[in-house]
Amino acid sequence: MSHPIASRLRRAGRRGQVLVIFAGGLVALLLIGALVIDLGFTFAIRRMEQNVADPAAIAAARFIRTGTGQTPEPTKMAEAACSYARRNGLFPSATNDDQCTAANDPNGTTLTVNYPPSTSGGTFAGRDGFVEVIVARSYHSFLANVIGISQIGVASSAVAAFSAGDSNSSSLIALDPGNSCQAGRTHGTGNITIHPVAGVTNGGYVHVNSTCATGSPNSTCSNTGQGGLDIVGGGTVTSPHTYVSGTCKANGGLSGPLTEGAVQIGDPLLELPPPTFGPPGAECGVGSGIFTSPTGPGAGGCTFNGSDTVNLSPGVYYGGWKITSHPTLVLAPGIYVIAGGGVSLQSGGTITSVQGGPGSPAPPAPVMIFNTDNPVTHSGQDKLDFTATGTLNLHAIATGPYRGILIWNDGNGSNPTAPVTLGGQSSLDVAGTIYSPKGTVTLEGGSGVDSTAAVQVIAWQFDVGGNATLDMPYDPSQLYRFDEKGLVH
Repeated sequence: MSHPIASRLRRAGRRGQVLVIFAGGLVALLLIGALVIDLGFTFAIRRMEQNVADPAAIAAARFIRTGTGQTPEPTKMAEAACSYARRNGLFPSATNDDQCTAANDPNGTTLTVNYPPSTSGGTFAGRDGFVEVIVARSYHSFLANVIGISQIGVASSAVAAFSAGDSNSSSLIALDPGNSCQAGRTHGTGNITIHPVAGVTNGGYVHVNSTCATGSPNSTCSNTGQGGLDIVGGGTVTSPHTYVSGTCKANGGLSGPLTEGAVQIGDPLLELPPPTFGPPGAECGVGSGIFTSPTGPGAGGCTFNGSDTVNLSPGVYYGGWKITSHPTLVLAPGIYVIAGGGVSLQSGGTITSVQGGPGSPAPPAPVMIFNTDNPVTHSGQDKLDFTATGTLNLHAIATGPYRGILIWNDGNGSNPTAPVTLGGQSSLDVAGTIYSPKGTVTLEGGSGVDSTAAVQVIAWQFDVGGNATLDMPYDPSQLYRFDEKGLVH
């Protein structure tokens, strides 16, 4: 028989345990209450904000092209966004559309209009033709205050566009947002000149996302230290404007306005779906020689040598192209998918597209080269090397969803960093956008890019230059362009 005092002590211990369990359970209930009630209010506020931000962004986008010469009017954008916010009950103390400030809203709501969008605009960050609206406020919590969270910030954003098919306004873009020095690089003793063609009021910019810097950004290109943009050679780079998120370093010269510490821009082609394809493969061409036909994923690619003229048709080329000696490849209009193997152009080989259309000489027919994997093995993506002493004469595809894109190195393939190199030719006439979102594009000036053709490089990193003058006119009609109007993000 247990002692009465011991029994009472055991019962008291059990009651103490119950109190601890009850206290713990109460805390858990409060946390669950905070989750249900406070987060529920947060979601409701976010939905209300989004219902304001979406139409406000669309209203603001109407003023992207209303200024003199179709220039943007940021003040009118902000007023249009404010008008929609006021119609939806925000900023009740405001008496006109330039007073959408926290002081005029009982909840301290803020309205921010960014032209171009900020980094929170994702792939549209820093891009002309797009406007971002952000609606934000702080919510005074109920039960979350018990655990030390007195306020919860809630923000919603929207991006709208008014684009009539313009390409990105930059001619050279290095997307790498890290601290990589020389993400944008020029080399050689030849001058590089980037300029809008007649009738184009802006564009032809250089934009480098890299934050590599020596000292604080001061918009002066120094000849010491390191930089996100590095003008290595002795030539002068001329551009309507150069933007670097870090700093610029130059051994040569830089002509035109420079902004260091610039906003990073997003990949303008990130959401563009690649072309779909599958077997059978395309023929290796028709010419005086004997050529194999890659009819399926197991083919070893096309080898072109000698001095024959080979006519190629659009299609899927399993195993890629190997071009040696002095053949001439003539491409018919369309999309050429290099499914593994890449392209190697060596010696005096020439690649051109079928001539057609008005003009003397007639312009080349439009093509796009898409470099990716063998779709069966999900491997094989290799470099695109168009380095030879012959001629490279290619213009970008002109119609369809890929219009304006000349070369696309798949950023989602097995080897997305595969380099793309164009240069060394006795005649280099390329027009269109060269896109390699995870790799380096090297453009080597031979006799220069033809002055009637526009070329744009959008790559993880770029390296442009040479010992001859490189003329790069900016003409958005020859580069990628999408018709975008209304809400896009």
